[in-house]
Amino acid sequence: MLNVLIVDDEKYIRNELRYFLEKHEDINICGECSEGEEAMELVKELNPHIVFLDIELQDMNGLLVARKILDDVNPPYIVFATAYDDYALQGFEIDAVDYIVKPFIEERIEKTLDRLRNRIELKEVDGRKTKDKDNIKLNKLCLTKNNKLYLVDIWEIKFIQSQNNEIIVHTKRGTYGCNYTLKELEDRFKENNLIRTHKSYIVNIDFIDEIIPWFNYTYKIKLKGEETEIPVSRNYLKKFKRRLSI
Repeated sequence: MLNVLIVDDEKYIRNELRYFLEKHEDINICGECSEGEEAMELVKELNPHIVFLDIELQDMNGLLVARKILDDVNPPYIVFATAYDDYALQGFEIDAVDYIVKPFIEERIEKTLDRLRNRIELKEVDGRKTKDKDNIKLNKLCLTKNNKLYLVDIWEIKFIQSQNNEIIVHTKRGTYGCNYTLKELEDRFKENNLIRTHKSYIVNIDFIDEIIPWFNYTYKIKLKGEETEIPVSRNYLKKFKRRLSI
């Protein structure tokens, strides 16, 4: 059973979303609220698996609420539900799982739920419990290709890329899909040789061939056997230089 928290300042919107979600036997609406501050408290109290979150709340911006929720240990999945589709890019930049636009379309919500179920199922296959703070540490990652699951050793991964709202994992054996966010991967493998260099990239240090100085004191990275040049943005520059003793 997946516990869902609905956050929207319009009651009729909450009721509409509840109506669509309660059609699914594996969905339990564990709570709802209209304000950001209350939402953050309910997340701590109820431990939902998923939060459907409006962006334009009366007391604060939903993007800020999401950032604070995602800063917690083992946070819930965030799905933005809003009338403003121009927020989509910002939503995915902070690792929201999905973004649905009002007025809601039932088929679109079902697609979102399928994505969430797949994400949670893959977590369990990969040896992780969604609400267990003491997650089992594995040096393998469960990836997808042609509707099949593959366990790939971490040392085989060259780099991970976020492209068109999908996560692509480039390995020595080829490319795979992945149902984790970059934030989840960054946190999980921070003790391995995978390092975040950009909002769209994670790189395996072992495959770095060249580090090329770029404008504004940033860098570009060339990997062994890869033509793609991967940026090191200013937001990740300090950590990157410290990790590589530059």
